[in-house]
Amino acid sequence: MRSFIRRHKRGLRWGCLVGAGLSLLLVLGVAWGLFRGALRMKDWWAAKSPAIRLPVTWEKPLGEAALAQLRSQVRFITAPQVLAPLNRLAAPLFAGLTNSSDRFTLWVTEAKEVNAFALPGGYIVFHRGLLEKAQTAEEVQGVMAHEMAHVLKRHGVLQMTRSIGLDLAVQQLQGRESLLLDALVRDSGRLIGMKFSRDQERAADDLGWDLLRQAEIDPRGMVTFFGRLNSATDPGTVPSVPLLNSHPAPQERIDRLREKLPALGKAEFKSSTNEFRALQTGLGVILEAP
Repeated sequence: MRSFIRRHKRGLRWGCLVGAGLSLLLVLGVAWGLFRGALRMKDWWAAKSPAIRLPVTWEKPLGEAALAQLRSQVRFITAPQVLAPLNRLAAPLFAGLTNSSDRFTLWVTEAKEVNAFALPGGYIVFHRGLLEKAQTAEEVQGVMAHEMAHVLKRHGVLQMTRSIGLDLAVQQLQGRESLLLDALVRDSGRLIGMKFSRDQERAADDLGWDLLRQAEIDPRGMVTFFGRLNSATDPGTVPSVPLLNSHPAPQERIDRLREKLPALGKAEFKSSTNEFRALQTGLGVILEAP
């Protein structure tokens, strides 16, 4: 036996190395399979989540509660010279909604961050910094369509309820729905600046794109705005971009949107340049006010 080992020492060594390598690959394969299985199980549970069965009528009190918390933290702009042109920019998007329950309300804060977000119940909040950063009406409308899509897809409510899904399921089974709504309202502050999953962001991009096309608004504005923010590297100009921080994988999303551009062909779109200029003028008046 010893002489056999000495004669085949090199071969045995290589055999051991190959065996160890194959074992490692097997372990990695099993680990990857378990990981993918866990992801599929997570997706299955998300699809069966009690959030899907929550009444749509619950969304408005959730949005109102979150908005009330925000109003206690930051000042809102109520000047008609800002809100009126912003609502005119939104009018073509709102006009395309056929469900009477899909009603949206626009709000503008005085915050300088480049950010916007949607709350359940149709509340869409723009920070002043985003409106000042935008260069065209289509960029504002692109962000608006994306946030509308989050509301229409019920992403905010889904994210909240999935985080405490088991507790919600137990309460629903026990018929304690009023306590369930109270718990969600108390936790509604989490809706502000909530991070959505990549799948939810892709879904909001796709639906937002469709809403823009339906309203005859050039969806290139969505691409240019996100692309410009993502490529900003001057820390003195853009110290923080919360819109991208709260919307994962911006470059991947931008690439997906750019793939849609050839399908636009030579389509003609309506212009809202006058409304955008009025909005910018209104913001300038607010800035100059003592």
